[in-house]
Amino acid sequence: MSAWRKWLARAREELAEKPRLRLGAWAVVAVVLVNFLLLQADRLRAGQEAQAEVAGRLDVMTGALRRDDWSDLLAAARANAEQLEQRLWRADSAGHAQAQLQQALTSLAAAQGFHSPRVQPGASQSVAAAPGVFRVQAQLTGRYDGAAALELLLAIAESERKLVVDRLAMHRSGRGFTLLVSAYFTGFAAAAPEAAA
Repeated sequence: MSAWRKWLARAREELAEKPRLRLGAWAVVAVVLVNFLLLQADRLRAGQEAQAEVAGRLDVMTGALRRDDWSDLLAAARANAEQLEQRLWRADSAGHAQAQLQQALTSLAAAQGFHSPRVQPGASQSVAAAPGVFRVQAQLTGRYDGAAALELLLAIAESERKLVVDRLAMHRSGRGFTLLVSAYFTGFAAAAPEAAA
């Protein structure tokens, strides 16, 4: 008789003679079975959730196919694109774009009462998410004069063509401030991002 059969025969005898051991063995079998069922229930739940997600996407796509207002949606998208394009700046080159931005910042600062603000060119780079659009930066440095500085920020925010304040730094010494401003341009192509110092 093999060792395996001997061990099995002995286990049967032990289980037959000892009720507590038999009860313990059934408890172990029950625990293993419950764990197996719970694991299967988790897998089933995960499968149902994945199926519900796919069904939801399918419903959205089916609903989109049934729409009959695609021409209206296209017209609205075109109108939005035209409106956005009107807010973008236009230039023939990166240098021309930099000059326009510096002139605009100088004019806005002068309109708010800043005397001889310093405007320096910044980086020019293409916008990865919007082909044909370039972000041009310039830095405006001036003396902080309370309300005039706030009025300058408001004028930049309300500019007809889009200007974005990327950074505002207040300097304790001399009560100065520095604004890093971006403008978005179309109309020219750049081979590689360029930075002016």
